[in-house]
Amino acid sequence: MFFVVHGQRTKQQVKALCSPRTPVAAADLSVDRFGRIWVLDSRGSQIVKLDESCKVEKSLAPRRPGLAVEVNSAGELIVLTSTGSELFHLYDQNGNLLRSFGRRISYGDPISDGELNNGHVVADRSGGFYFSFNYPPLVQHYRRDGKLIGEFEPPSDVHIVPANVSSQKKGNFLAVRANYQILVLDMTLDTRGRLIFLISGKPKYQAIAQGSQTLLVVNGTGRVLRKLTIEDAAFHRLVAGSTALYLLRNRDGLRLDRYQLP
Repeated sequence: MFFVVHGQRTKQQVKALCSPRTPVAAADLSVDRFGRIWVLDSRGSQIVKLDESCKVEKSLAPRRPGLAVEVNSAGELIVLTSTGSELFHLYDQNGNLLRSFGRRISYGDPISDGELNNGHVVADRSGGFYFSFNYPPLVQHYRRDGKLIGEFEPPSDVHIVPANVSSQKKGNFLAVRANYQILVLDMTLDTRGRLIFLISGKPKYQAIAQGSQTLLVVNGTGRVLRKLTIEDAAFHRLVAGSTALYLLRNRDGLRLDRYQLP
């Protein structure tokens, strides 16, 4: 089920879409400037566009399974790939591959490569985007043409130890043990071009389960502008709207809070 928040109205309203279920199980989704929802399915093998009635309007098949999808300001689809030497594929809305770029960090085995090169993608205002690796704690900024503009490590007092990813086959199943810290639990970009991070630094499963109460606000090159602590609750996801920051707690009951950032 998807929810839409009407943040411009006097009273914040949350409306359920695709109730009681979505046409596909979602691994990730992105909303374009026209309000259309693009969904990456749970296997990463299909991207669908939903109309206002939550029916599938278009379906695309990426060349490689995807881990995340984001629509850039030009309406093109950025897909974070799970395999291959390039991290990203850029598609037009008809599913044509425009370019491949970005260097996947190699750890010597495909399980580690897929796990640690996962992360968060957020579009900037000029057709490019920012990408935050799960591990190491590194943020990269790409132009629309795929050129790497710059990269930085989000400032933190957390000591990050080396990652340890292992796998073991049990019958027909592959059990993966991923022991590493996630510094950036989620990130967003506000209308002023500021990156806002939800900062954790705890081991992966603990970070995902517990969320975080720490917000870090930086400019596009990583210079710290503000650090905030949310006193009464921990959150798991965040997104910047046109006038406010929304934080979602998705454990122990859903909770959505709206904050004003100076």
